[in-house]
Amino acid sequence: MDIIIVDKSTPKDLQQSLLIRVRRLLADLEICYPFFSKWLEKVFKELETTDKRKIILCTANDIFNVAGVAIIKNTEEEKKICTLRVSKQYQRQGIGSNLLQRAIHELKTPLPLITVSEIHFKDFKPFLYKHGFKLKDKVKSLYKKGQYEYFFNEKFKHKNALLSIKPQYANAIAMGHKTIEFRKKFFSSSIEKVYVYSSAPEKRILGFFFISKIIISPPDQLWDQFSNQGYIKKKDFDSYFQGKNNAVGILFDKFYKYEQPKNPKQFDSTFIAPQSYCHLDNVEFLNWLEEN
Repeated sequence: MDIIIVDKSTPKDLQQSLLIRVRRLLADLEICYPFFSKWLEKVFKELETTDKRKIILCTANDIFNVAGVAIIKNTEEEKKICTLRVSKQYQRQGIGSNLLQRAIHELKTPLPLITVSEIHFKDFKPFLYKHGFKLKDKVKSLYKKGQYEYFFNEKFKHKNALLSIKPQYANAIAMGHKTIEFRKKFFSSSIEKVYVYSSAPEKRILGFFFISKIIISPPDQLWDQFSNQGYIKKKDFDSYFQGKNNAVGILFDKFYKYEQPKNPKQFDSTFIAPQSYCHLDNVEFLNWLEEN
């Protein structure tokens, strides 16, 4: 058995030949991870231009007989084993351990992030525990509705949220008149992108913005500094924050408006709008929101 690293220096024609073998080995992962095939093609395209992705192959006899594969992502923000898989005919020969150790070596961290689907959790749990990996989190419906994804060595970080906003304020955001959203409390500090849901009677997602800054201060101070960006009357602002010592201001520079507002019930008939906000984690839903 040989360990081979596929990276930016690997000839493009060889990369494409290996993609066919890797896709064949990982074909059943589409069941757990919708859009897996598209993601795998994206990984191979990234190999041409960046060092942040590497594919580690364990081959038997020749380079095109792929017995196992590990796909890693190595950035300042994330050191992750994205995929770890051994062909059934080569299991229980130490290949998984060799791939894992090589991935750890390439990532230069003893405990990189790795996630495991609910379907494969029982198979992977003893293997990962043996290598000192620690279960830190589990997230429902991250990749597939109703199915848990288990996180080892790191907790899951929410990146997207859906804000439920009254139509008068949601449309002010969409028109560019309102560039701060006032809230009594803030969601996870890891949130980067916020989708704006215009509540009843519209019940549509109008678009999204990226958070530029979060301000937490007494309501009077927040009003004095940002009232001209808030598109809200002083009496309504005071009523909303009555009895609160602190207020939250979510600042953004630009709103990305959909040409046609999106009805989330078209994607999920059971969708229930949040009273205030909710985290958006499901990959299928997020991909649907990105479609034109």
